[in-house]
Amino acid sequence: MTDDQKTTVKAYVTTLNSSVVPGALLDLVLDTVVDRVLLYLNETVIAENLERVIAQLVVSAYKSTSTDSAGLGVDRSVASVSDNGQEVRYTIKPTQYLASAKDQELFSGFERLLNSYRRPHVITN
Repeated sequence: MTDDQKTTVKAYVTTLNSSVVPGALLDLVLDTVVDRVLLYLNETVIAENLERVIAQLVVSAYKSTSTDSAGLGVDRSVASVSDNGQEVRYTIKPTQYLASAKDQELFSGFERLLNSYRRPHVITN
């Protein structure tokens, strides 16, 4: 994905959900979603007509990686607690969700649309 495409997709994302805050979390979600789409489509570049679809996928994934209903913040739920040493460990939800979500879950409703852009694997001898 080119820098111009990233800028365009980020603009679409903030138009679709004005509570999305540009920053490191948005960049992580955008890059991860783009990588997953490229792998799913067996492509190396994103077609311009898929930018709006990717923006919708980014908004959905962004909401799934955050704790509040507005789609802000990062889930910092407690993973473990130690008593005497007063140690508290938190989970990092965005990384876990984006790494473990299946294509059907991440693409939620757009899988059928993306299938028409999918390139088949060709095996030659």
